[in-house]
Formats: sequence, C-alpha cells, structure tokens
Amino acid sequence: MLDESFEHLAAQYVALLARSIPQENISLVFSSLLCARSPDLGLIWHSGYRKKHINQLIVKGLWSVISGLVEGFARLSTNFRSFGYALYGKINDTILVVSLSCGSEASDGQFKTQYIPTQIDDAIFVFGTTDRFKQKTHRVKKLTFKDKSRINFFLIKGGITAFLKLRGNVLEKNLLLLEWLSWALSLKWLNNYYFEKSLSDAVERHPVKKIGCIHEMHAYARIVWRIAFKYGLKSYTIQHAAITAGKRWYFCYPEEKVSGAMLPEVMYVYEDKIANLLRPYFENTKFILGCSYRYAHWKDVRSIKKQKGKYYLFVGALPEFDNQVLIASLKKLLNSAKEEIPIRVRLHPLAKLSGSDREWLRVKIRQNIIQASKGISLRTDIEQALVVIGMSTTVLEEALLMACPVVQLTHSDYLEYIDLNGIEGVIKKDYQGLLLADLIALKDAEVNHEQARSRLGLGQPLVTYQGLFLS
Repeated sequence: MLDESFEHLAAQYVALLARSIPQENISLVFSSLLCARSPDLGLIWHSGYRKKHINQLIVKGLWSVISGLVEGFARLSTNFRSFGYALYGKINDTILVVSLSCGSEASDGQFKTQYIPTQIDDAIFVFGTTDRFKQKTHRVKKLTFKDKSRINFFLIKGGITAFLKLRGNVLEKNLLLLEWLSWALSLKWLNNYYFEKSLSDAVERHPVKKIGCIHEMHAYARIVWRIAFKYGLKSYTIQHAAITAGKRWYFCYPEEKVSGAMLPEVMYVYEDKIANLLRPYFENTKFILGCSYRYAHWKDVRSIKKQKGKYYLFVGALPEFDNQVLIASLKKLLNSAKEEIPIRVRLHPLAKLSGSDREWLRVKIRQNIIQASKGISLRTDIEQALVVIGMSTTVLEEALLMACPVVQLTHSDYLEYIDLNGIEGVIKKDYQGLLLADLIALKDAEVNHEQARSRLGLGQPLVTYQGLFLS
C-alpha cells in the first residue's frame, strides 16, 4: 500500500500557500513542484528514499536554496530570453496547447506534434522562446526587475507563512519549505508565468470555447485548466504515458481543489483500470477510453514473429535513479556470473548518469563485455533480444507488444512507474537479485502480448484532434 501521507502534507501546504499570496499569482502555486509532484524531478516524492535519507535531502535542500539564490539573482537582473507564442491553423472554437519542445514546424507551415494527429486547419497554440520559432510570434511583455522582485517577495512570504501554519512532522515540513524556497528564489516560476500570460492573451483574442492538452505537460497542464476555468472554457486532456500510483503528479487532493486547483472536464485514458485509479481524485472529470498517438503504430500489428534472440537487452529511462538501478543490477549480474553473458545496453538519448556509472559503462563497452546500442532502431533491438530488462522505461511495454519476455527491476527506495502486473511473460526482480539463471529460464517464456495491447488502449479508437473535442 502506497504511503501518501507526505503528498497529503504537501497538498495542505499548497492550499495554505494559495491563501497566502495575491490571487493573480495563484497559478504559480498550482504549477509548482509541490503541486505537480514529479518523482522524475525530485527524490522527495519517492517515499522509500525519503524515509531513509531525509537528513541528506534536507542538506541538499539547503544547498539548493543557496544555489537558487545565486541563480535567481542572475534571472532577476537580466532578461536572457524572450517568451511568446505562435498560432497554427484556423482558430475557431477549439485549440490544442503544446510547448515548442513537443513538436516542430513542418515544411508546409503546420506544427506537428507526436501527441495528437492534426490536420493543417487544426488550431494549435505553441509556447516557447521567440528565437526558436520560424513564423511570426506574439511576444509576451517581459517582467521588469521591480515586477519580478514583487512577485518573488509574495511567493517567499507566502511560503514562510504557510510553513508556520502547517501542522505535521518537523523534518517533512522543512523539506517542503526548502523545496518551495529553492523554486521561488531561483525564479524557476518565470516560464510558468510567461506561459500563463501567453495563453491568456491568445484566449482573449479568439473565440475559443474548448481547450486541450496532454496531461504529461505537468505544470503547464495545471495552468491550462486554471485558464479554462477563468474564461469558462471546456477543458480536455489525453493520456500519453503509463499512469500508475507511482506517478504522483496525477493525484490532486481535496485541500488543493478547494483552494483553486483545477482539473480537466474530459480525459481520454487507455483502459477502465486507469479511470478507476484516477476517479477518486477527479470527481468531476468524464473519462473516455481512447488510444494515444504515441502507440498508434502498434494498432495494426496483430501477429508477431519472434526472431532467435542474440543478447539480453538492458534498457534505461531518463531519470538518474532509473539508470543507477539498471547499472547496479548489471554490475551485480556480471560479478556473479561464471560465464560470458551476451549483453546490450540501450539508454535514453538524454539519459542522466553519474560520472562513475558513465565511466564504468564506457570501460565495459571498450572491453567488449557489453555492447552499446548505436544507430539501431528500437524495434530491431527488441526483435533480436532474448529478454528485455529495465525499471521504469516504456520500452518494457513495447517489448511485450513484440512478445519479448521482460524483467521489471524493483528497488525499495523508488516508486514503480509502469504497471506490468498480471501480464504473462513478465517477472519482477529486486535489482540486486537478478541472476543469469533467471534470464535463461525466462528467455523462452510465452508472452501474452494481447494483455499488453489492452493496457495501452490499442483496442480503443485513436484520439485525433477532432476526436479530442467531440464530447
């Protein structure tokens, strides 16, 4: 059973914060790291790790406040970048909201995103730094030194006021305060501020009635729903990645909602199991089943012929903790084995690794003990794998779609991000307990890829731009 007491304490802190600052800045509270609680971005949300290392986290938090002060001073005194937005397609009564990092401008002038299939006339709002746009942008007025100082004063004062009113464990309260002060002092809220101003400007200029985004926009999604409420728009969102109890940014508590946090009116999810998980937190949201564009290319793949495997494929995700666990398991496996093991490692293109792990991996690749996956498609890597091993990467799900057996590594310090429970062809292993015998026993296992298809909504209609706003 997941212990939610710390997240609930954070929600109470957020609610107190929302009542302690001017209402014009309230969206900054609900788009902060304390409300959009991402275990990817902060180890404090991993309950196992936090309980074991809370003193270490507090020391790290103190350092973050100091470094945030330095970082914030630079942002306070200088406007390094200009923010703004561009509009694509024809603006009628619907608009899809994305950030510039979520896609790119095609040669025909369309903005293409991997999240939802769109046509040339579909209205899309794109936010980012103005120097990265190819077409004309609407610039947002930059905050002056005085304006930034004023907002920061209220954020810091509000954070301290909320801390003094909050009742709970002293160490956990201090952890929340340090997280807030680090975020506020570093002025990391600036992007969120400019995003809100940009989207508000676009909505005020056009007759928009329905607004949509993907939930994985996290902080930005919270702002989208606040703006939808403010302007009386109907809000829509769609599931893009796996949703599990370990992904804490999905769960909004009553205290936050009473204080002004907003959630979407309509949400497309892959299966009923996900709707049932979210419904206690999304009481006023209508759930509709649908397939994400992310997995659409699998919809017509019905029978999969498995090639003879060549190696055991270890796959990593973006966060450093995931790669740390993956490499620790790999080290343990190699040290315990009495024979040569064919191993290939495929890391996320932007994977975060410690210096020591990166160097260890480099040495093993140079010694030909480990193969590195380079310039090879994911599908080819999986087709040639005996077993795929990983912790929280969605590659495990895609391996199951290709009928390849999977080992899901676990670590008591970290939350689980993907739900593979009950799927035939999957075993869970503590990261220190993986042995060659486990891999040999699993490599010829039967895999029920139809179960994986169901988990990813492949039997549901593909959610397109037009389909998103139908309800």
